[in-house]
Amino acid sequence: MVIKNIITAVKNIYFGPPVTRMCPEVPTKLSDRFRGLQKLDKTKCIGCGICANTCPNNAIKIVRARINPQSDKQRWFPAIDIGHCLFCGLCIDQCPKDALESTKVYLTGVIRWNHEDLLFTPDMLAREVDINAEEEAGEEVSRWTPQ
Repeated sequence: MVIKNIITAVKNIYFGPPVTRMCPEVPTKLSDRFRGLQKLDKTKCIGCGICANTCPNNAIKIVRARINPQSDKQRWFPAIDIGHCLFCGLCIDQCPKDALESTKVYLTGVIRWNHEDLLFTPDMLAREVDINAEEEAGEEVSRWTPQ
């Protein structure tokens, strides 16, 4: 019995298909229903706060942010604490204007070492700021500043 198990293990090691993959070098095949990092369409968002009220973890706050990078006008937009987000999609389902959508992003720009880096501002959610090069944005990135 022991010899048989050893032979099976050796066969699988040298001749069997790989049972693991190198992440993130080999991407995972995602289903159509996969919910990754949210994306915000600022032109559709009305800042109603339904997404924040719906979030079961209170990961969403409504903050003031610029309408676009070139404008000085500000409006209310959601900012999401990705570290506390369940990726349940309730905020996306409840949005009356379909301003929030789910993307397939789950590695790029999401894996961070500090929790402060997981606080995604409206600019980051709208991808106006490169989520991989946040430090380069410097003062342009406004955090959870109360307004």
